Amino acid sequence: MTYVLVAENFPKKATDKLKKYGEVVRTKANTNVLKGLDTHPDILVHPLPSGDLVVDRDNLEYYKEIFKDKKVLPSHSSLSAKYPGDIHLNAFAFKKIFVHNLKHTDQVILDYYKNRGYDLVNIKQGYAKCSCLVTDDFVITSDGGIYETLKDLIPIYKIDHEQIKLQNFNYGFIGGASGVLGKKIFFTGDFSQHSSHEEILKIINKYDYEIEILSKDPIEDYGSIYFI
Repeated sequence: MTYVLVAENFPKKATDKLKKYGEVVRTKANTNVLKGLDTHPDILVHPLPSGDLVVDRDNLEYYKEIFKDKKVLPSHSSLSAKYPGDIHLNAFAFKKIFVHNLKHTDQVILDYYKNRGYDLVNIKQGYAKCSCLVTDDFVITSDGGIYETLKDLIPIYKIDHEQIKLQNFNYGFIGGASGVLGKKIFFTGDFSQHSSHEEILKIINKYDYEIEILSKDPIEDYGSIYFI
């Protein structure tokens, strides 16, 4: 079974469009995390390549209940409001490379990738997954530091910064406003007004990916859509 994990506050109309791709489930807000980030899947859950999940330890029982046929592991650290207390799970892997601010990666996650021979790449940005649209073939980010660190290692493309909404913050990120299933990329809303719109389309077309826009509203960061 495929689960589609979205934020607790993800819009219903957009959620309905995702139902044909799997069972849609929602996060549970962690009240220790700042409002605006407290429901984000990429803050609260880290899907491992094995299919197992590392989840916010303070809501472990909730995730065990919704992911009954998955192995659900509690994070080593509890999440908290003050950065970097909310970034422990916000990491990503591309092929055999694991990317995060390694000083703050949750120990359960770090041990998993270390023990399986992944190359561990350290970046300054703590919100690694949120900052990056990660597919099987390429990565898109607006973060200059991530781009500079990874540009000689993987196919990565840099787009213009900001221009994506995020509740209670000045702006969000493309990774948090999207999800990937196979060769299809889902965007939470319309990004036609983004200054890198044409560039994003060119990158996606280059790799023969499809796009589905889930809302006519402007693109907004809800903390990633995970297909699990």
